[in-house]
Amino acid sequence: MLLVFSWGCAAGDQVDDSDIDFGSPAATGAGGNGGDPSGSGGDPSTSMTTGGMGGMGGMGGMGGMDPCAMGCPMDTFDIDDNPLTGECGCEYACEKVSEDDPIDGMFTDDNCDGSDGVVEQCVYVSSSIGTPGGTGTRLDPVDTIAGAIQLASTNQVPAVCLSGEVYAESVNVVSGISIYGGFDHLDPDFAFRRSSSVTTTVEAPGTVFLASAINDETHIEGMTINALAPNNPGESTYGVRLVAGSGHLFVRYNIINAVKGAQGAPGMNGAPHANPTAPNGNAGTNGCQGQNCGFGGAQTACVEFGGKGGNGGYDSGSGQNGSPGSAGAPVGGGASGSGCFGGGNNGGSGGSSTVNGTDGPSGGGGAAIGGVLGGAYVTANGVNGQPGQNGTGGSGGGGGGGGDNASGFCNSDKGGGGGSGGCGGLGGDYGRGGQGGGGSFAVFAAAGTITVTHNQMTTAGGGNGGAGGNGAGGQTGGSGGSGGGGNDDSGSGGVGGSGSDGGDGGPGGGGGGGPSACFGYGFTVSFTYQTNTSCTAGLPGVGGAAGTNPSNATGAPGANGTAGPTLQLN
Repeated sequence: MLLVFSWGCAAGDQVDDSDIDFGSPAATGAGGNGGDPSGSGGDPSTSMTTGGMGGMGGMGGMGGMDPCAMGCPMDTFDIDDNPLTGECGCEYACEKVSEDDPIDGMFTDDNCDGSDGVVEQCVYVSSSIGTPGGTGTRLDPVDTIAGAIQLASTNQVPAVCLSGEVYAESVNVVSGISIYGGFDHLDPDFAFRRSSSVTTTVEAPGTVFLASAINDETHIEGMTINALAPNNPGESTYGVRLVAGSGHLFVRYNIINAVKGAQGAPGMNGAPHANPTAPNGNAGTNGCQGQNCGFGGAQTACVEFGGKGGNGGYDSGSGQNGSPGSAGAPVGGGASGSGCFGGGNNGGSGGSSTVNGTDGPSGGGGAAIGGVLGGAYVTANGVNGQPGQNGTGGSGGGGGGGGDNASGFCNSDKGGGGGSGGCGGLGGDYGRGGQGGGGSFAVFAAAGTITVTHNQMTTAGGGNGGAGGNGAGGQTGGSGGSGGGGNDDSGSGGVGGSGSDGGDGGPGGGGGGGPSACFGYGFTVSFTYQTNTSCTAGLPGVGGAAGTNPSNATGAPGANGTAGPTLQLN
């Protein structure tokens, strides 16, 4: 209420001495009533009578005090520093509730400083009118969220306030520096007044707001947050992702949209062998007159080796037995020597390996939901197959018997060398499990304390799991080496034994489908969720197909993912 007081003469009220009647100087009489216009003069019958003084006019009122001397009228405030706007220069009508003014979903200005929130406790950002070197005030904003957070951290300002524009930034949230949207940088009366009519949009691939370590109360509020498609297979989308910390993170008054998690990468197929057949055994050399011949084939240089062939016998001597291969199959026996004109005795064949390597086991499919590791969702990957077992090498053939000179009628001959055994085939390479599909999360908390309320959240769906890789075929076992021929009266070497085939590699399992949830959290998280929150969770990802191998074995397909408003992950 404005009180106006009047003191002293009113303007124009002057004392007029013509109103005073002195009468006859000899007459004395009672004076008239002051201020009474009907007061009479002295008695004319009495000499020396003094006439009564006429009445004095009433005292005029004092002029009113300046109504603006006491400041702004009640419930008005001067926020534009312009004395010509509003009553007494106070143009902003507002009912002050408190010196504090927490930013809220109703956009109320509790402290009447021109905007929801404490105006002086914010670094202001505009992608269109801000500059990298801005001071962060309402009239000199910076241009990026990252720059504003750095400025707030340097100057110990507790908040960053964003204009109603689009920001294409992945934001690293700093503990104790809150981020608020909805400020109208183009308001004609008060730049960056917070308003429900403007929309602040922040969007980025994968994770939009990453809160790595929140140890002080921090808020992310009043924005549209769009988590766009991630860059790599199997990655998840997160509107807000809390990794850890001892403080409290508040996520409120937002619209959060997360697109589908990325499809998992397919498992790699097993690598085929450069040579589908294992090395064959080495041939023995032919016999001859003399001793520099008839050598058994050398042991093969391979993992599953074939045994060496036996050397041929000389003169009346017997050939050597072959050596066993990696499987220990029976060796070829060396032949006995032959007399003059005896025709020669041939070495025995080396034993072949008869048991092929077994196929590798198939991989299992990925689970319906993954887990938490390193502050993020870990996909439910398919299991790798196992490599096929190797085959084994054959044994060497025996050396041919020598030829006797028989009392000078014949020359001494050496028998042919036995062939070495063939190599066993190596097992096939295994198929790798398919990668699980990425998740789609509006808000995700791996650890810490979080409040998620008053939001509108939508997730598009989990990514499909990747297919399991195919197992590769094992090598075919190598053939045994041929025996060397005899000479004249000596015998030929025996053929080396063949190696057995390697088993096929096991196929990989398909990756599990990715999850879809408005709020995903680890089992240690302390949280408040759902108050006035809407959630539309998309479908879970489909599990990936299993791999196969040449033996027509199959792995297990991945399980379909899991979806719901909330998901706990272990």
